[in-house]
Amino acid sequence: MILDTLKLRSYRNLGSIDLTWNKHFNVIYGENAQGKTNLLEAIYLLGHLKSFRGARGQDLINHTAETAFISAMVNKGNVAHKLDIGLQKAGRNPRVDGKTVKKLSEFLGYLRTVLFTPEELSNIKGFPAGRRALLDRAILQTEPVYLDRVQEYDRILRQRNQLLKKQAADTELAPWTEALVRSGSRIRYDRQLYLNRFKPLLSQVYREITGGTESASVNYSLVAEKLDELTDHMNAAFERLATRERKLGITLAGPHRDDLDFKVDERSLRTFGSQGQQRSFLLAFKAAQVMDLEEKFSEPPVLLLDDLASELDSKRQEGFFNFLLNRRGQVFLTSAQQSQLAVKVQETASFFKVDQGLVSATSPERG
Repeated sequence: MILDTLKLRSYRNLGSIDLTWNKHFNVIYGENAQGKTNLLEAIYLLGHLKSFRGARGQDLINHTAETAFISAMVNKGNVAHKLDIGLQKAGRNPRVDGKTVKKLSEFLGYLRTVLFTPEELSNIKGFPAGRRALLDRAILQTEPVYLDRVQEYDRILRQRNQLLKKQAADTELAPWTEALVRSGSRIRYDRQLYLNRFKPLLSQVYREITGGTESASVNYSLVAEKLDELTDHMNAAFERLATRERKLGITLAGPHRDDLDFKVDERSLRTFGSQGQQRSFLLAFKAAQVMDLEEKFSEPPVLLLDDLASELDSKRQEGFFNFLLNRRGQVFLTSAQQSQLAVKVQETASFFKVDQGLVSATSPERG
């Protein structure tokens, strides 16, 4: 999967841009607040139809314009496709090969991307919701139907919480509890299936990044071999927590309350991890996600790395870049300066300088 070309018009602070990309490494560099991350965001939008910053449609349009436009040529499975997104303040108009898509699922999958941003580091030590989101986004990339399951669970959960708040009778609450158990146990099962194949990849990448000096793992808060076991566990939890739920007016059991424990050398990163270990773990998590997608779809996704060089010391940076150099996927990374990158990357990359919203291809610095 390769992003061959990108055309932008009136996107955030970026000017009129027409770019052709390297099939392997693309370094987007320049001073802060010039538009580097905006460029990554535009690429991400082509893969997900939403901003990784949570921005609204009107925020993506340059303040001097009423509309914006993103267009790209993508090579998927050795077949070229044209992706277009017209942005208006009231919404967006995505098209594939000139045809307007009616459903989100018709657009997704033509450009799969995996993103690293420094802001995600807060998920390592932050609230459980951030760690669940990392896992759920990874699963969604491989199983689009997972989104439907999560949305169904959220809908049932909201209804059950409303019934608990108004002290509804057991007969009224029971069918919603049954539905939540059925939906929630399936989500837990999906998470477990994904982690079963993901954890060996995570361990492999982390050891490569650290030169074999450290190991990484991830533990999920609930493990069972069969779906029926997870169903039984949820039923038992609701029986045990019934009185407290009535008192508090909220659902106290289910996958919306689960947590992941990220570990290095069998010690929890939340408690014992250094900043270098946290950053290395998150990068290994993303790289393992790339490997899993490549195995499932027989081609690697596009990897987007925002401000990577500032997040790693030279040893870990070299280990991670060595990992990337040994893979065949396309990579986009932002950096304040070319010189911050490992020499081997500089030798194989194409460079694009961003200066006050203008993007130009440049030659690598020598010396």
